[in-house]
Amino acid sequence: MTNDPAQTGLLTQRLGYLVKHAHLQLAERLAEALGPYGVHPREVGILSVLAADGEERSQHELAQLIGVDRTTMVAVVDELERKGLVERHRSERDRRRNVVVLTPAGVTCQREADRARAEAEEAYLAPLDEASARALTRALRTLYAAHAGR
Repeated sequence: MTNDPAQTGLLTQRLGYLVKHAHLQLAERLAEALGPYGVHPREVGILSVLAADGEERSQHELAQLIGVDRTTMVAVVDELERKGLVERHRSERDRRRNVVVLTPAGVTCQREADRARAEAEEAYLAPLDEASARALTRALRTLYAAHAGR
């Protein structure tokens, strides 16, 4: 008989334990999937926001959309710029604003890395049937929206 609380089911009855370990498992899959593109999930998120609607975004706006503090956003954009995936420049619409835009390499990286991200997420959810996977995603989206900004 084992004394491992996780194996006995004690901890697997706790939401926090399950969410934490699900996140760690998914993060490991994503890191592996995104490795060939030289980006991390947060970086793909930023590239995806920039690619989504073609709108100019300042670092401050990106930080708000992604849900990180401005200091962290500066460091992430610095790294994306170092990798040649984004550029910072003055807005053509409002010369008082500095914006972050995708480079051609950033457009390609975003498209390919996002495809790899989606495939990794699909593989992670594969033990669930399609309806259960959609229900899980919908439930998590509802919880996120209900508790965002607290």
